[in-house]
Amino acid sequence: MFHFNLSRVDLLVLDDDGATPADLQDVIGASGDEFRDQFTRLCLYLALSGGDPSRPRADDTVVVGTEYGNIVAVADLQRAAVSQGRRLSAQVFPQAHSSAAAASVSLAIGATGRNMTLNAARLTPVLSLWHVLSAFALGRSGRGHLLVGDVYSPEALLDARNDDPDLRCRSAMAYGVLTAGDEFAARFEFTRDEAGPAPEDRNGAFATAGFLRSVLGLRPGESAALCCQSRDGRRATVTVSRKDDDDE
Repeated sequence: MFHFNLSRVDLLVLDDDGATPADLQDVIGASGDEFRDQFTRLCLYLALSGGDPSRPRADDTVVVGTEYGNIVAVADLQRAAVSQGRRLSAQVFPQAHSSAAAASVSLAIGATGRNMTLNAARLTPVLSLWHVLSAFALGRSGRGHLLVGDVYSPEALLDARNDDPDLRCRSAMAYGVLTAGDEFAARFEFTRDEAGPAPEDRNGAFATAGFLRSVLGLRPGESAALCCQSRDGRRATVTVSRKDDDDE
């Protein structure tokens, strides 16, 4: 059983034209932006929006759950290599690997705790939350930043539709801020069963944000569950309960 508090939930959805928030650059700043891809920019935007710039460095944990992550930067690096030759410089390459967004967020908010990026396919929302709460349980962090989602490049869309053409692929990111506490209790279950119905969206941002919002809306003693299942039958479920007033 994991215990925590939940203070913030955001969902940022890009429209079909990929339009970004009007205040994106005001929030994330222009320094070094030429080396960022859109995925990293949106992660930074969510983590920095409404934050306290004077907040001191802390042992915060940053977990980014994503299927395609910084694939845009990786693809751009490969395209540029065809016409521009060797591109693995100290400036360019660090922004074109799978953990670039998580590292950028940690640096921007001064987080010194765990920093990780994971891809668990359809199980990503539940596994990402598990890693944040594990840091609390182990005493490694008192605050966690959970980012789940994808920004679909042409390459990512092609790959996703080859795998499952029936699922919608909408670019979006979910963001949650969790802290160590006892307002909520989470129980995780990992099983294998016959494959169940697929979600409407491939992007786990929608399931993550919807679940965390339902958690915030729980009354004392109520529970909410999120179940994610892979195509081969692996299932990850998290059930969160709000502390009953009688438990005070």
